Amino acid sequence: MEIRPIRPEEEILMEKIQSIAFLYKQDFSKAQSEPDKSPDDYKQGRAAFDDQGKMCSCFLLTPFQVCFNGIHVPMGGVGGVASLPEEREKRYMRRIFDYTMQEMYENSYVFSYLYPFSHKYYRKFGYELNMTRIGYSIPISAFRQFNQTGTLKLYTNDMDPKDIISLYEQYIVDKNLAVVRNEALWKRFLEKDPYKDNVYLYIWYNEQGLARGYIKFHVEKPETNKNNMHVQELIWLDRQAFTGIFSFIGGLTAQIEKMLWDSPSFVNLLPFFHEPYEIKQEISTYGMNRVVNVEKALNLMSTPEGSGEIIIGIEDEFFPVNSGNYRISWENSSHRAQRTDKAVDLSCDVQALSQLITGFATVEDLKNAGRVEINSKENLLDAVFPKKKLFINNYF
Repeated sequence: MEIRPIRPEEEILMEKIQSIAFLYKQDFSKAQSEPDKSPDDYKQGRAAFDDQGKMCSCFLLTPFQVCFNGIHVPMGGVGGVASLPEEREKRYMRRIFDYTMQEMYENSYVFSYLYPFSHKYYRKFGYELNMTRIGYSIPISAFRQFNQTGTLKLYTNDMDPKDIISLYEQYIVDKNLAVVRNEALWKRFLEKDPYKDNVYLYIWYNEQGLARGYIKFHVEKPETNKNNMHVQELIWLDRQAFTGIFSFIGGLTAQIEKMLWDSPSFVNLLPFFHEPYEIKQEISTYGMNRVVNVEKALNLMSTPEGSGEIIIGIEDEFFPVNSGNYRISWENSSHRAQRTDKAVDLSCDVQALSQLITGFATVEDLKNAGRVEINSKENLLDAVFPKKKLFINNYF
């Protein structure tokens, strides 16, 4: 068995495996023309080959920068995880994850994120649920309560996208795991044409002419022939922008019946509306994360004001280099994390740490679930690992 990055001429083999694994149609007899495809895309491929040189399993490892407590850190996005049906149950995929974890660790990655077909399956590799969303279904008529404020402008491809980019960058500053979009990601986000694709991007400006929010959505007709708007991204910097965009939505009652939005989990729309019965909600899971380098992540985490110290014990069964006890000490605005042999205040696995350090779950949440063991300093641990806002709206 050989595990390695794929070569340029092997990219089509990887795509064929993914086509079979995901049951999607693709005509490999014809040259593929993808305008946003880079000739270097093959560099993301990692694959396992049997002793005869046959590619059996593969996935893409895409480098990203994400927000973590207000700073940008490297994250490895895992996608296109696929094995040939006849080659499954042979540990090929486990070996690729072995190889890639070591690669990410050596290249100073802090996190790795993926979208699972099974949470149980990827938990074996140290990943854990790290994002949920609230699926809102709201009749457009409910938005009629909001008064029209500000102005909106439809974005088209001949316009400068600087306002959109600036709004997004301001919005994600305090949102953990939010992707810092590079030029290629922005090109993909902005490429749809409102006239050809029915994808619309409106920027909201306040009375001073400052851009303070935007909404991107597409429109679909279900079998009832009543249009629904599907919000792809909604960004706002203040309440006026939020409700100003809502008032715009309220003006679409002639064309659209419902707004459907998978919002970040920290968005609670119930207080905004006069009639809560009209607001339908459904919580859904949205991706798994894992800490790649525990010591590095602990040194980049935020700590409470003042001074203090905790010791946590981490078990990383899949990548044991992370396992051990870590002393985290802080004074004022600086802190340090390092390995220690001292007794721990809290012990957990790397999956629980991934939830704690990003603010997805609190110590109390995981204690109630029996997923952490607390020996001392419970109140201080609560202060070190508070609930935080998480947001990721890039799929890979």
